[in-house]
Amino acid sequence: MMSQLSSEILTIKNGINFRDLGGIKTQDGRKIKPNRLFRSGDFNQITLDEQNFIAKELDLNIVLDYRDHIETQTRPDKLWHQVQYFNIPANPMSDDVTANLTKELASTNSLKKEFPNDFMIKLYQLLPFNNAAYQTLIKLLLNSDGKSIVQHCAIGKDRTGVGVALTLFALGVDEQTIMADYLLSDQLLTSFREKQLSHYQTYLTAQEIENRKQFFAAKPTYLQSAIDAIKNEYKTINNWLEHEYQLNESKRQTIQNYYLT
Repeated sequence: MMSQLSSEILTIKNGINFRDLGGIKTQDGRKIKPNRLFRSGDFNQITLDEQNFIAKELDLNIVLDYRDHIETQTRPDKLWHQVQYFNIPANPMSDDVTANLTKELASTNSLKKEFPNDFMIKLYQLLPFNNAAYQTLIKLLLNSDGKSIVQHCAIGKDRTGVGVALTLFALGVDEQTIMADYLLSDQLLTSFREKQLSHYQTYLTAQEIENRKQFFAAKPTYLQSAIDAIKNEYKTINNWLEHEYQLNESKRQTIQNYYLT
């Protein structure tokens, strides 16, 4: 563990932002069990040896992929033996606001191009609500008998960031710890971000490159805008869990019994 606030970075050379949430503490002093709950970017580049490591050493049973169908076609996951795979897009029901990085980097939309920080905040404000992908997440957490689950999107930051926050809130983790885990993505994506943006250097200005960096950033203001939107709508996180995801105290206890020690 890097610290008591952060999850464990997993040494998958060809993975993206892959880590185990095991060891994160809840407010009542319990911890998430190791090798049960994971977060990641896509698994398009992992090798056969890495697939076998994930299957045998991590015993990772379920993949919940939040990407749009065009993203999964362009970069399909390389799946390991006997894994269950679910692809439920988590993007908001909006033509203008999406976490699809391919669309963002090539976009001519003025908000995306000129005010990327505002665009990202709007995305995070929309993600927590009316989201079928997170409904599926909760069903898996409740009905999979404590099997191990990885939730992922393209780079494991935005759609996954909100999905992981939902998971951690349901488990009883405090906001500070949730934010610390989210911000770890910014460190882990540094080399990936620079590699991706290097493809645009020949025909974009320095300012345009700087703007596009915002799509790869994990900023406190991004996740906080999601939390603030939840509280603005429902007053408390507990109300949000219950009304958006039907997570009453009994169901939360079921999930906690599966995944906490």
